[in-house]
Amino acid sequence: MAYFYEDWKHKKLTVEDENGQFFLNFAEAENSMISNIDKMIEEGKTVEYLEYFKECLQKGKVQLKWNIS
Repeated sequence: MAYFYEDWKHKKLTVEDENGQFFLNFAEAENSMISNIDKMIEEGKTVEYLEYFKECLQKGKVQLKWNIS
């Protein structure tokens, strides 16, 4: 499987399994997370959101991989 520069640049990847091919747009997911965080801050629910996020991390629902660039 080959990835092209434009796919990499826009964080779009394809993943194949036994049933076919899925197209993932990680940039869209990141923007959604940023929007959710902004919304929680505006509503004053920062602590609740962080507690929810912590719970997701503990249960393995979310995994973080840091890439500092």
